[in-house]
Amino acid sequence: MILVIGEALIDLIGTADGGGNYQAVVGGANANVALALARRGVEQRFLGRISSDGFGQQIRERLASNGVNLDYSINAKEQTSLAVATIGSDGSASYSFYVDGTADWGWTEAELPSAIELASLNTHAIQFGCLAMAIAPGGLVLEQWLKGLYEVGDSTLSHDLNIRSALGFERQSELERVLRINSHSHIIKASDADIEWLYNLDAGSDLDSIASDWSEGGKLGVITRGGDGATLYLNGAKLHALAPKINLVDTVGAGDTFMANLLAELDLLGALGSDPIARLANLDPTELQRAAEIAAVAAGIVCERKGCEPPTLAETTARVASQAQ
Repeated sequence: MILVIGEALIDLIGTADGGGNYQAVVGGANANVALALARRGVEQRFLGRISSDGFGQQIRERLASNGVNLDYSINAKEQTSLAVATIGSDGSASYSFYVDGTADWGWTEAELPSAIELASLNTHAIQFGCLAMAIAPGGLVLEQWLKGLYEVGDSTLSHDLNIRSALGFERQSELERVLRINSHSHIIKASDADIEWLYNLDAGSDLDSIASDWSEGGKLGVITRGGDGATLYLNGAKLHALAPKINLVDTVGAGDTFMANLLAELDLLGALGSDPIARLANLDPTELQRAAEIAAVAAGIVCERKGCEPPTLAETTARVASQAQ
């Protein structure tokens, strides 16, 4: 089982030339990962603080109707977080956020399962990151909980940075936070734009030394590069998975779909679970590259659809087969 913890919010999606019309759809990076896992048929649970307001009911319906297990999600009294996503002519999304005092950030220790409980659920991996780890007061509560799980070592901890600079975070503080969380993560995934923003680098800068540093100690580092694919760093090796050729609609949920499918493929290889660093060390480079290529195909499919509509395993498998011909 893969546990996903973090935000489930409402994206108000419009286009730059849409005349001010927006559609309310369920979003949030971590909810998207759980959705992509469920669509693929992977056993998962989503641990989120979901509001009891109307938007929260929409979130629960969307996730549950797609097979997301909400048994561990919290029925929160605070209002739902809102993200306004504007889709540009090139399909990329820009965001602004309304998050003050909303449901996603009110975590308490009592709401989080213990290592013993997670072991009883056969939890192979825990996926986290993005806003849930960045916004107070809940971010620090989650961070301390994850640090304790890292010390126990029963599950692979997977951190997707998913930096949202539109929230006005201070760059140095964000870098310090990210590095602190990376220190108790086994898999670290970032986009090239995430790293460029954190280190105040020009677009297209060489990121190899940073990613290599992050992967020291047997950790798996992953940099997604949009249409240029993804680069993976493990045990001193560098692998690259090309992005498939697609008919781009928008990029909403692409990174989340990539992450979900990469975790699913790694789980099939026995690379997730107890003694995480040893499991990653046993990965064959060819198998790891293949896993990343499949994840890239799944992410490409979601880019051909409006909003985050991840593919099923059958859809991804069929696309992989067609591209191999």
